[in-house]
Amino acid sequence: SAAVISVRDKKLLEHLLGIGEPQMAAQPALFVFPNLTSLDIRGNELGDSGVQALSASSFLSNLTSLDLSSNVFSAVGMCTLTSTFFPNLSFLGLNHIQFGDEGIQVIAASSSFPKLSSLDLGSNWIGD
Repeated sequence: SAAVISVRDKKLLEHLLGIGEPQMAAQPALFVFPNLTSLDIRGNELGDSGVQALSASSFLSNLTSLDLSSNVFSAVGMCTLTSTFFPNLSFLGLNHIQFGDEGIQVIAASSSFPKLSSLDLGSNWIGD
């Protein structure tokens, strides 16, 4: 059956992604959710290293919804995210990250989201 996870705790998210404290980084916990279809990790101060850990996860092929809104990654993190293939993702939340014009250009050039039908880019200081 499908799994849906919503995380609003930075330390728990670091544990799930296998980043942060060295003893927690040995085995990322998200690998135990092979049927994960929806991941909501808004507002967890997820930076570029967190996006890199997320992008290296084995469960991405089943995700249909990913909300990364209100995190702190840069255009570098956006490059990492958009170089990862998400074959079933239909919703991507990137609201209030403020990665600017460069991040938008990276998303626009990406072919990593073939089923994307909804993209939330609100409050990102795009354009003039």
